[in-house]
Amino acid sequence: MAKQPLATAKDPPIRFTDAAVKKLTADPARRREIRDQQTQGLVLRITPQGQKSWSVLYRIAGEGEDGKRGPLKRVTLGEYPLIGLADARIRALQVLEIADTGQEPGATRERASAPAIRGQIQAKQDERLVRHVVERFATVYARPNLVNAREIERLLQTYVVTAWGDRRIDTITRADAHNLIDEFVAQGEISRGREVRKHLTRVFNWAVDRDIIRANPLSGMERPEIAYKPRERTLTMAEMRAIWEATPAMGYPFGPIVRMLILSGQRKSEIAEARWTWVRTDMNALEVPSDYYKTKRPQVVPLTSAMSELLASLPRFTRDDFLFTTNGGAKPVSGFSKAKQRLDKLSGVTDWTIHDIRRTVATEMARLGIAQEIIERVLGHVIPGVAGVYNRYSYLDQKRTALETWGKLWEDGQPSATLMKPVRNRA
Repeated sequence: MAKQPLATAKDPPIRFTDAAVKKLTADPARRREIRDQQTQGLVLRITPQGQKSWSVLYRIAGEGEDGKRGPLKRVTLGEYPLIGLADARIRALQVLEIADTGQEPGATRERASAPAIRGQIQAKQDERLVRHVVERFATVYARPNLVNAREIERLLQTYVVTAWGDRRIDTITRADAHNLIDEFVAQGEISRGREVRKHLTRVFNWAVDRDIIRANPLSGMERPEIAYKPRERTLTMAEMRAIWEATPAMGYPFGPIVRMLILSGQRKSEIAEARWTWVRTDMNALEVPSDYYKTKRPQVVPLTSAMSELLASLPRFTRDDFLFTTNGGAKPVSGFSKAKQRLDKLSGVTDWTIHDIRRTVATEMARLGIAQEIIERVLGHVIPGVAGVYNRYSYLDQKRTALETWGKLWEDGQPSATLMKPVRNRA
């Protein structure tokens, strides 16, 4: 089969039906080329003389650079109306299936039975349902690559799959996306709307890269009312102390988590998902593996005396080895939103986020005279340039000294960590 030159498609795609295909007319000035919105790659060509023919556009899997799909190719399927729409879709699916296996569709192919092909068509359509695409995105991309994959998957299932789960992803329009975001804005849930839009955009970009859809309907979407505005909020030491003193009433696991965040300056997700196997008794440190750290580099957090005392007060479970859990050790802790609301009431501190603790720790360490480079190492930031390439155990002593200096502010005159011993869950 010879590769044919491709004409520029000047007609917008439409959803083919028997009636629509029959009504399509010729343009005396050019050859028309119209794509089907339902069947990927299926094209109807109409010559200036009015002759209609079917073809399918495809890319062969693995034929391009770095294992990607190869260049766009075309194979002619036959003349219309000799070959009707249903038969053209069946033949197009056959070509696409062969291309997906990395083979070149031949000029002659053994025809499968109509029921079998219809079953393949239905399977192909089902693969493009939003719920299936989201599941593939979570399994193939998010879980292996993203630290917060569990949170992203929960967000997509709760809001995107609930709204569009049984629709094909290629039918989701820009207007649909706007309507979904509008619901969050109307309810005043700006930050949640922002997160849904961000991760939905990521799903559509992934689907484009996988040739599941042709374009991302959210591309270039402007929603200034949900645009991210960097927070500059730092807590005062009086507010930090109020939060610290409110944590015993929180009990396990949220009370100890908040204190650990104050003492360590680490991110919430990294402490919330910490395991006992990360505790390095040989160097008295908590070593967060690269797979669980935002920068994709391991982070070693020296344990100060206050941190060690806190860890010694935690319960141990046999179902798994999470430091902080709400279900007997089987999974890491969840339910931060309600816990944060309770902490606000107990402490009297409002208009703050858990991440503000980390920002405040950095600010107060600087006021204590700790060098900015050491603060950056404590926080686990990536240091640009040659200075950023270092052994994970470098600066361990300097980080320990910095955290001990900071930790002493919470030892004198403060409630003992032992007051936060939880009621042990025997599950």
